[in-house]
Amino acid sequence: MMKKWMYLLLGTVFGVFIALGGTVFADQVNSLIGKKVTGEMTVIVNGKELSEKGAVINGRTNAPVRAVVDAVGGELKLEGKTIHITTASEQTHDNSVLTPNKDNKYLNSSKSDLEELKNSILNNRIKPAVEERAGILKEIEILKTSGPNGTPAPGLIDKQKQLDEYNTIIANAEAELELVEAALAALNK
Repeated sequence: MMKKWMYLLLGTVFGVFIALGGTVFADQVNSLIGKKVTGEMTVIVNGKELSEKGAVINGRTNAPVRAVVDAVGGELKLEGKTIHITTASEQTHDNSVLTPNKDNKYLNSSKSDLEELKNSILNNRIKPAVEERAGILKEIEILKTSGPNGTPAPGLIDKQKQLDEYNTIIANAEAELELVEAALAALNK
């Protein structure tokens, strides 16, 4: 009879410890849930503005990890509840090096660096510029007829200049992307 009470008491104490331990863990996991975002911040990596924004939560600045890692040419992997980040300098590189070519500055880069650069150009330069350009085109269409008696509205010329700037950004990024793809093709030969 005494053993049964002892087991019951130990089981209860053990249950309390498990319940409290789970609550403490849940508090750590839920630490940002329900917290108020008090500010939004622009994130610039190596002089280039990311399309994703940072946030200030409870006085602590948070940056979009995946976007920052992509912008610096790193690699991010999720394994369970752990985030693994590897920077480009720490990644294993292919040992195949091509002869330098004056026309393509990327020919001496490793395959992993080239693939990351390609993704960065596509996702951080071309895609946001194309989206902004599309918005400007819509604004231009509205401005063409929103002036008095259906005439062009003021600001149309400024929007057309912005459109030209985005066309240049996209053309430059696409030219750089071609160099990266050519270097990748040379590695795959």
